Amino acid sequence: MSYKAIHIICDQDLEETISFLLQKSGYDGTSYEKGRLIAYCKAENYKEDETLALLANFGLSPEQIADVVNENWNSMWEENFKEAIIGEHIQARAPFHPSSGYKHDIIITPKMAFGTGHHETTRLSGIALEQLDCKDKAVLDMGCGSGLLAILASQKGARRVLAIDYDTNCTDNTHENIQLNKAKNVEVQQADSVKHLTEKFDIIVSNIVKNINLRLLPEFVAKLNSGGHLILCGFLDQDFDEQQTAASAHGLTLVGKHIDNNWLQTEYILA
Repeated sequence: MSYKAIHIICDQDLEETISFLLQKSGYDGTSYEKGRLIAYCKAENYKEDETLALLANFGLSPEQIADVVNENWNSMWEENFKEAIIGEHIQARAPFHPSSGYKHDIIITPKMAFGTGHHETTRLSGIALEQLDCKDKAVLDMGCGSGLLAILASQKGARRVLAIDYDTNCTDNTHENIQLNKAKNVEVQQADSVKHLTEKFDIIVSNIVKNINLRLLPEFVAKLNSGGHLILCGFLDQDFDEQQTAASAHGLTLVGKHIDNNWLQTEYILA
């Protein structure tokens, strides 16, 4: 499978908004470093006119549009991937990085999957999950990307972890990272919803875009045990009122709210 890599020069204060909008329009992931945003989209889904129009709204245009095949991804991320420190206790690193002695040392080979620990939403979700008691709990990681959050839940003693993503690149990558981290109690499924599940969970973490989170909210509530925790990420700060209205309508009580560079993370409990 081939991808388009769109290189965009932009200020950091625009990065999160443009990343969010690109992923909302079908892009698979983004990275940002030193003033350059790189957005990745499957070649078959790439719509140049839509991308150019979106960027033009911010006075931007692509610096470069490159073709990337899966076989080239390893060399690309090995050249550019830097370890991520999430909160005080989590290190996400590539296999070639040394361990720095963090309580949760997670090895990630991200490839085309989102969730290396660098983006604000992954950091926020990771910190929120790390603060919960996962021991002997059933945990669902929806939109698992690289599997980082699922692996974290496993390391924290979860009884069972289910990682779900609609993208086969993500589920394949999660399988690989599970093996690297010897997380034997993590199951991976390819799906775009949770309504097919017959079990319930004590913790659900969903780090996906706003509209999908809102669409799946009734399904999350139906699969959450009473007293269970729901961690939502992928919303912007200005989306909070809309999210809170929807959450309250489904019997959820807000117990935590954090913002990182305009990205919103919330935690709810089901009564």
